[in-house]
Amino acid sequence: MPLPEARFANPDYYAMPGQTVTFDVSASLPRGVSIAQYEWDFDGDGAIDRVGPLPVAPHRYAAAFEGKATVRMTHATGGLSTASTGVHIGRGLRDGLPAAPINVRVVVTAHSGGISTVQISWEPGGPEPYRWGLTVDGFPAGIVEGHTRTATMTDVHRLKDVKIGVVGFTENQGMGASAGVTLPALPD
Repeated sequence: MPLPEARFANPDYYAMPGQTVTFDVSASLPRGVSIAQYEWDFDGDGAIDRVGPLPVAPHRYAAAFEGKATVRMTHATGGLSTASTGVHIGRGLRDGLPAAPINVRVVVTAHSGGISTVQISWEPGGPEPYRWGLTVDGFPAGIVEGHTRTATMTDVHRLKDVKIGVVGFTENQGMGASAGVTLPALPD
């Protein structure tokens, strides 16, 4: 029979101070395996904060915290497994990522046979990102440097409405929030 391998349901947990975070390692249990106990360390300091027989543990953080939570599962026959997960209290999942650009505008500079060339312009909605990604109907269409505020797109097919978007990226490829403009389809 396979021994359990501890693993959290989420690689990271986010909450605000005072909210309850529910840590869950229940998917760690192979069918037919029983666990003798779970030892929970909610703040990564090495001290056990809670011991019990359940694979789910709610915990409330009173103040902001950045660190790890750890669980040690002890199998009824003595085998054990440990796992850790990131804990981010006082910030959201999107903190540190670029804000959506503002004042996104698209001007058609040429068109023929249902295909347009457009110039898109925008302004940062917050600090300047490392790079901007350009999209057509949600698909990547180009990358420009973070200081750039305009770009030209060619071959934009307009047989139907088309959404032109802009999204900021961090140097580590973290993607921020996007904004865009919908160009109406060209009449037949």
